[in-house]
Amino acid sequence: MLCLASQAVPTLAHEGNDPLSSEGLHLAASVAASDVKADQTLPSQRLDGYLLHGDAGVDRRASRLEHGVLAAGWRFNSQWSVYSAVGQHDADTAHVEAAWVRFELPPQSGGTTMSFQLGRTHPELGPVLTPAGHMDDYTLMPLMKRLAWDGNWQDDGVQVGVKRDWQGWATHLDVGLWRGRVFPGSPSANAAPSLHLGATRGDWRGDLFAVGFQADGRGALTQGNLGGHTHNAPSCETLQAQVLCFSGRTRVVGGSLQWQSHDWPLTVQGAYALRSDQGTLRSVNGLAQHAGDYQGGWLQVSWEPVGDWRVGLRTERIQARLSLDGAGASLLVQEAGLQNSAPVRRDTVTVGWQPSPYVTVSAQAGREVNGTKSVRFTALRLVLQGRWNGVLSL
Repeated sequence: MLCLASQAVPTLAHEGNDPLSSEGLHLAASVAASDVKADQTLPSQRLDGYLLHGDAGVDRRASRLEHGVLAAGWRFNSQWSVYSAVGQHDADTAHVEAAWVRFELPPQSGGTTMSFQLGRTHPELGPVLTPAGHMDDYTLMPLMKRLAWDGNWQDDGVQVGVKRDWQGWATHLDVGLWRGRVFPGSPSANAAPSLHLGATRGDWRGDLFAVGFQADGRGALTQGNLGGHTHNAPSCETLQAQVLCFSGRTRVVGGSLQWQSHDWPLTVQGAYALRSDQGTLRSVNGLAQHAGDYQGGWLQVSWEPVGDWRVGLRTERIQARLSLDGAGASLLVQEAGLQNSAPVRRDTVTVGWQPSPYVTVSAQAGREVNGTKSVRFTALRLVLQGRWNGVLSL
């Protein structure tokens, strides 16, 4: 006799790399819509003075669809599972956010578990950094993640994970090898290795990570280029006007710390990352040796005064230390707009109400400061999310 059991339950849109909690079919749909108000464009739209894609960025004041995701997965048994997700941001075209297959070994002595995952995913950075900017409490992408990966890092590759309890700590180790062709890599980059270490004990969770990219001609539009928003860097196969090309090594290292009280409805998080570029920067007008340290992070406090309400405060800051050395350095500084690389700060307060497990409504207010420019903003936000689980049995 064939039976089908199903259950509709609430879910977070991005549950790290383990969205399949039980055997059977899993379907999920999530959407976030926001209305941002500000008198001027936000400094974070383009992040002048920081070497990214150099495009115009997204004017969030005109955005309505913040992010939408459709996902499906199947956990065949305790060892094998597959998962895929398609997402869309703002007016961008839909894209594949995840498509992976995973094999998990049975638990070994001492409670050690090991998994092997192949395909596209969000490489593991820990529960603070990995989901930040995707359906979390805040409508704007964290400044630090913009600086390190131009948003959320999604890549194709293989990742091996090991979990083990050790002297009262629940430890996590993840080693990955990725194509590395997304920012801060380049379309012709070599594979990018990654390492993540995490540990949990009581109310505390800490994570450290390191990633190495080898960029071979990572393109960026010059300052003043009027091109629209894009997630694809301009080509560096041949030098062309109004394009800068970086070649060299990029390292991204950082970590996070979380205190989530078991006694009080309070959570405190901190995160930090450093992106270090070492190589050459060139354009049709010159060539120079480039060294850049782009760093930043955030501190966040969340409080749930009553069951359906959440109040949060996040303060963020990024900055850069840059150098160019060579005959074309002065002109390249102007083309890249690096003379404008003042620290950027954002402070945001959010008040959220969850009338049902599937619906969250929030109001946010904040300010961004870049040098002498200060812009205040407000936002109204609606998040809808749900998951359906079905199990087949004979």
